[in-house]
Amino acid sequence: MEPAAAAAAAAEEKVFVAVPAEPGAGQSTLLWALGHLYSSRATTVVLTHVHVPPQMIPIMGVKFHVSKMGADQVRVFRRAEREKAEEMLDDYISRCSEIKVKCEKLVIENEDVVSGLVELIRLHGITKLVVAGAADKQYSKKLNRPVSKTATEIMERADPSCKIWFVCKEKLICIRDKEVQTAPPAAAAPLLPTVGQEVPRLPFHQEEDETDKEMGLDYELEEARKAVEELMSRALRESWRRRKADQEVAASLQKVTPCPEIGSEPMENFSTRHTQKFRLALFLFLFRL
Repeated sequence: MEPAAAAAAAAEEKVFVAVPAEPGAGQSTLLWALGHLYSSRATTVVLTHVHVPPQMIPIMGVKFHVSKMGADQVRVFRRAEREKAEEMLDDYISRCSEIKVKCEKLVIENEDVVSGLVELIRLHGITKLVVAGAADKQYSKKLNRPVSKTATEIMERADPSCKIWFVCKEKLICIRDKEVQTAPPAAAAPLLPTVGQEVPRLPFHQEEDETDKEMGLDYELEEARKAVEELMSRALRESWRRRKADQEVAASLQKVTPCPEIGSEPMENFSTRHTQKFRLALFLFLFRL
């Protein structure tokens, strides 16, 4: 690998977002990650999914355990479920691409979601992970820790090098960050001045002015970040709304049946024929008067 390519790869930042199997369940988690951790085009959002092979197979409204089914039936059903999960992730990726967000997917198959995520963290050296700490309907302002069993186990079992944000309903619940943070070294004590030497004075007013400027700049940057976050969220919601509307229109068109009187008759002939019928009916009505 060339030095330039290696430097670009090293500079690329990846944020992993755990997405569950239920369609739409990971939407609020993804929106929070896009608004708070996606900073530039150098950031890649990685949709992370642990696919759990189903143990029960529904047949005519009745669920049967895989041990009671044939190997071919189990293999076909599980492949179809895996394809559904892949399509869900592809849909998320497509919507992110619409708002110019670089996005990719990472799927692993495991009998347990927590074990699968822990394995992915270890195999891919994941250092930033966003996980839903609770279902959106469970959100409250007092929520300060994950309540779901999966999120709680991830907090306990994930490698300490991985920083995990637990969110719910596009709100941050808590952060699990066990990385060692060293304090800045203490400033050395000033040397005592010698006799006749003037003691230097610190420019307090200058420092205060610089501090005020820095605070003003930080405020402007924060406001800009919030504005970008709001725009990205609106764009993604609008994309989802339009796609849903298109799907509803397509479904409605499929339900429409052609009128038997019209058949394959051209529209202009149909219009002319019915206009003549209307005129004839109007003439007969007036004639009877």
